[in-house]
Amino acid sequence: MENTRVSSKGQMIIPKRVREALGLKKGTELAVELLPGEGFVARAAEPDRAAQVRGLAGMLAHRGKRMSRAREHAAIMAAVLAEDERTKRRSRRRP
Repeated sequence: MENTRVSSKGQMIIPKRVREALGLKKGTELAVELLPGEGFVARAAEPDRAAQVRGLAGMLAHRGKRMSRAREHAAIMAAVLAEDERTKRRSRRRP
């Protein structure tokens, strides 16, 4: 266990060893859960899949080539599945 302090702004530094073990990078969103009488737990937040799909759909819409609806759907699903696989691989690295 490692100790850290809370700043006057309510910020805390996550020790480097912990950041590296969890793959936390600048900008990583954390989900913080209050545990009654025990403190809190902070975990990497689950990505917003709906926002990712909307972003992918927006990128695909501007590629210049028209796609059939089925092909566009397949491309979006392939990208989402690839992102899911990347997330699963990353979570397997965590202790």
